[in-house]
Amino acid sequence: MNPSILRRRGRATAILTTAFVALPFAPAAIAQPIDVPGLPGLPGIGEAAAPGLGDALEPGINAAVGANDAIAGAVNSARATGLPEDAIDPGVADRIILAPTADATSGVTVTFLSDASSASVEYRDAQGAAGSVATTIKGAGASASHHTATIGGLQPGTTYEYRIVAGGGADQRTGQWRTFATAAASGPMDIIFWGDAQNGLADEWAASAQAAIAGVPNASLMLQSGDMIDQAHSDEEWDQWYRSMGDAAATTPLLTALGNHELTIDPAATAFRNHFTHPANGPASLNNSTYYVDHQGVRIITLTANALFLDDQAAFLEEALAGNPHEWSMVMFHQPVHNGTTNRNDTTYGEAFTEIIERHDVDLVLNGHDHTYARGHKTDNVVDGVNTGPVYLVATAGSKYYPTAAENPAWSGQGAERAVWASNTSSYQRITLDACTMEVTSVITTQGDEPVTSNGAAGAGDILDEFTIDKCGDGKQVTDGN
Repeated sequence: MNPSILRRRGRATAILTTAFVALPFAPAAIAQPIDVPGLPGLPGIGEAAAPGLGDALEPGINAAVGANDAIAGAVNSARATGLPEDAIDPGVADRIILAPTADATSGVTVTFLSDASSASVEYRDAQGAAGSVATTIKGAGASASHHTATIGGLQPGTTYEYRIVAGGGADQRTGQWRTFATAAASGPMDIIFWGDAQNGLADEWAASAQAAIAGVPNASLMLQSGDMIDQAHSDEEWDQWYRSMGDAAATTPLLTALGNHELTIDPAATAFRNHFTHPANGPASLNNSTYYVDHQGVRIITLTANALFLDDQAAFLEEALAGNPHEWSMVMFHQPVHNGTTNRNDTTYGEAFTEIIERHDVDLVLNGHDHTYARGHKTDNVVDGVNTGPVYLVATAGSKYYPTAAENPAWSGQGAERAVWASNTSSYQRITLDACTMEVTSVITTQGDEPVTSNGAAGAGDILDEFTIDKCGDGKQVTDGN
């Protein structure tokens, strides 16, 4: 398998452009220790976690030579950035992950791994105005702890620098300055979405991650719908997942959903909750995994799914959509409303959430779990051959695939129809929002054996799917192509 690199196809703008024990997820229940051995001063943390990652990416990177100049340049830039080495502040911090606060125009959280017992985050704007916020420890172990800090009171659409200071006194260690930008109050933006990574973390997932980062260089936000890893208790897998993104999560805010594999051998989702700090505006029973963020004209609502407290989730979804002040709405959770694979026909989440989604006319529903690609809509929303309601999208970004076929009762038997589907195909999604249009482009990153796509798309870098949600006229129309 050769990790993929983008190549141009189609319009010029396309790329430039299981049941679990229900445990309460209150902070006291999840602040479990995490022990990451061998981290004195953190030099070399995770250096062996993804062996050969650079070598694995090399063939695909070389293949970009001679491709479209814009894409080749983006890929070569990603290559120059490096993967393992530049993803850390040696001796200071590792796995630095930004996330927006509930109001993405005014704040971010910074969560990271450090061996220090205390730390702070310093920040400044272009005019030199500076501040410092002390961290709190989410999970402490013998060698390293997950720290988090919230930087608030920021200005919309503004670029800031920040750095991490670990320890104090003679033991104080200062990291490098990095940048992030708050969301603007309005205006166009790009978002990256991935489905499951889970398997092939140093190969297929690395290819999907790096292709998206290169193909959407100005993304203001990244989304992933759960199953970032396969075994929740495996620190090596968490390290591989993070390192395959390079330093992207330390400069571009990331929102994640809880997948079933974040609960594997970890029923309190301890590692998930230690790595990510999401807004605390959801039900107390689902702290850090059910929440919403207002980001530059769109309310993004993330649910826990996983058959946990579904009534609480539904009530939260209703409230968050009813109070949405924006033109756009997106809902993200792990298990799909309509299964992408023909091996499942699970109506659990459709029964829990679909009526609310349809009544509030959510624009885009993002799911994973099924290790396929599928995009479609409810048949009742088709007017003159055009969908006028919510779009349901299932995607995957790793090496694990489930079968799918032209006939799928999870759609046809539940009053829905697919517009595009694919088997044995990984992708990333570029979501471009403007005042009255949302353009979504799915780009193939890797494919397994005998891939099948409903529209004939084939090969890494090809456009698997593209559609536009148009609200510029009277009502809403979803049309193929961007």
